[in-house]
Amino acid sequence: MTRFRFLLIPILLLLVSCNDKKSVTTVNKKNVVEQTVKRQVPKMAPSAVSSKSVLTNAQITKNRDTFNYHIVAASYTNKKQANTFKSRLYQKGYPSIILEEKGRYRVILQSFNTKKSALKELYRLRKLNKTPDLWLLKQ
Repeated sequence: MTRFRFLLIPILLLLVSCNDKKSVTTVNKKNVVEQTVKRQVPKMAPSAVSSKSVLTNAQITKNRDTFNYHIVAASYTNKKQANTFKSRLYQKGYPSIILEEKGRYRVILQSFNTKKSALKELYRLRKLNKTPDLWLLKQ
């Protein structure tokens, strides 16, 4: 009789666990787009050397009133390295610019006029990309 009980318990557990009805939700293309970053990855990256992508000090001074906070992805002393990193970001769907200041070439993802909005986007990008390397530059 005790053997029968020990045999009956695993069979009963198997039957109960098999009755779970799990539903699988279908994913629409529209649903996937809403859950992603909503950025399209370009098919071909632009050339790494672009005169429009580097801001001069005069342009930075002119725009300083509107954009004081910048999300920086990388900082280099070599312009070629900065352009290479910028093109890799562009291939991943992140258009960026290169800001030159005091011999440093900083690859800027986005710029903001308030610290609150800049920090909010910085934390979102860090969480989304799982990269703590992003940092905020105030000018």
